[in-house]
Amino acid sequence: MDRNSIIGLLLIFGILMGYAYFNQPSAEQLAEQKRLSDSIALVEQTKQLEAQKLKASTKATKIVAEEIKDSGTLVSKFGEIGTKMQGVEQTVILQNKDLKVALSNKGARIAKAELPPYKRTDSSELVLFDKEHAVDYFVFKYQMGNAIEFFNSAKFYWDLVAYDSLKGTANYRFNFDDNSYIESRFAIDETGFGINQTLHMHQMDEYISFNSDLSYYREVEAPKQELKAETEREKSTIYFKYQNEKPDYIGETKFESLTLKGVSEWVSFKQQFFNTTVICAEGFKGESKIETKEPLDAENNVKLFVAELELPFENKKTEEINLRFFLGPNQYKHLVKEDNDLEGIIPLGWTLFRWVNKFLVIPTFNFLSQYIGNYGVIILLLTIFIKLLLFPMVYKSYLSTAKMKLLKPEIDEIKEKVGDDMSKVQMETMKLYKKAGVSPLGGCLPLVLQFPILIAMFSFFPAAFELRQQSFLWAADLSRYDSIFDFPGGFSIPFYGDHVSLFTLLMTVSTILYTRMNNQLTSAGAQMKIISYLMPIMFLGFFNNYPAALSYYYFLANMITFGQQAIMKRFVDEDALHAKIAENKKKNVTIKKSSFQKRLEDYAKKKGIDPNTGKRKK
Repeated sequence: MDRNSIIGLLLIFGILMGYAYFNQPSAEQLAEQKRLSDSIALVEQTKQLEAQKLKASTKATKIVAEEIKDSGTLVSKFGEIGTKMQGVEQTVILQNKDLKVALSNKGARIAKAELPPYKRTDSSELVLFDKEHAVDYFVFKYQMGNAIEFFNSAKFYWDLVAYDSLKGTANYRFNFDDNSYIESRFAIDETGFGINQTLHMHQMDEYISFNSDLSYYREVEAPKQELKAETEREKSTIYFKYQNEKPDYIGETKFESLTLKGVSEWVSFKQQFFNTTVICAEGFKGESKIETKEPLDAENNVKLFVAELELPFENKKTEEINLRFFLGPNQYKHLVKEDNDLEGIIPLGWTLFRWVNKFLVIPTFNFLSQYIGNYGVIILLLTIFIKLLLFPMVYKSYLSTAKMKLLKPEIDEIKEKVGDDMSKVQMETMKLYKKAGVSPLGGCLPLVLQFPILIAMFSFFPAAFELRQQSFLWAADLSRYDSIFDFPGGFSIPFYGDHVSLFTLLMTVSTILYTRMNNQLTSAGAQMKIISYLMPIMFLGFFNNYPAALSYYYFLANMITFGQQAIMKRFVDEDALHAKIAENKKKNVTIKKSSFQKRLEDYAKKKGIDPNTGKRKK
């Protein structure tokens, strides 16, 4: 990035800060805004509660089976199956060491999903959803004589016909008559976070309308699992995957609805560190819809996820539809086992950076995790490994910088001789570099090659499930910021935050020292040096709210770089470099011009500009 670009970025940053400062509302305006927003919120909450009461136990647009207590009315409306809308709800448990689900006979569905190995930030049990905040059911058109009703599986009580807690299986059946029935069969994996559901339909073609679709509706008001609902909300959304395509998602920072245009393999309600995913190997039809909404209880819940999925249904005499649910953490090693690109819900960066994470960072991280339990130590060893891997490029960059440092006195002479003509200064400096056999890109190119790893780490640490609730030194949780001081009274500094992160401070100080060391090795002007010191200060506010693990990694990388610089300075013979440069000058070798340089010179000549002086010919 050149000087003008950096100055431009700094000006933009300054304008934004100035705008935010001078346009911030007064205390009176804030109080009035709060009073109005509280009033509006109260009205909206009242409306939502009333709407929720009216919708009763379901919010689907296709629901038609209202709560009717009179059995005679139920029979007249739904036939003999209407009597099954009355009953007592009972649950059975399917469980392995990783996942515990409660199945309900009302709707033959998963009423609750709990992950025993993990806890919420408040140390309570980690529940992905329960029947008070989630609903799911199957819907199809039901033929009763000449009338057509909608059959909603959640409105009826099903019969538990088989249950084996040791094998982790349970079967529910709903009989339409002696020969026609629907059976919902559940089987939990022996280990892990998967559970399969098979919808077996036997001779149902007589009851299901010939032109009916079979829809699966799922809605979850996702509960807060982490420290702050706002932070978790910004990292929660719905992911989906079309067949033969990469996963995609609804924007995390907005509420949005989307109609899926093609056949999709799975839909995932993804929170910051956990997800609820429904998978259909045959694919959901293109008429499926997904939506994210604001939760009714924004303090305790993150988002309201909605999915209305069209199942691959052909209305045969005997038909089975297979669904699979993944109810677990956003941990790469578990998601990749599903073998359907479900690991794509982990935000590891764009393609190049994702490759770095997938094939370098994650394997190294997982390997170290097998032998070391302290994740602060793991990050330290990971940093050392990556710095050793990059050392050849760092060494090459150091040599190039050292050569340019030796040429600094001669460059200063050129500046004094030429004066303020910057184009002439640059041209004479390039000639000096060519004679001395020094490439000005020799110090930049190795740094550019390191850039993908730098950005990959920026994506990896905020998404690394392994760091969740892992403490190190003063950081209580490496997956969130390490506050050593919280400002009192809700005070917050613009572009910084309401707390002080110590790892971020250490990273900033070490970056300033690293910048100072680099400035001593280069011939950068005073103006550029000032700008280079401003960048770390800008990052101070940016990283203050990021996970402690990220700032800790960058701090370690800086400290290791200091050590590498000290070693290289000790072993690199500057006198030998100086002699080499002097020898190159004596050779007076004609440097072959690149095609790019030739094109520039040809263009300059056409414009009447001397390519050697940069001045227009008279």
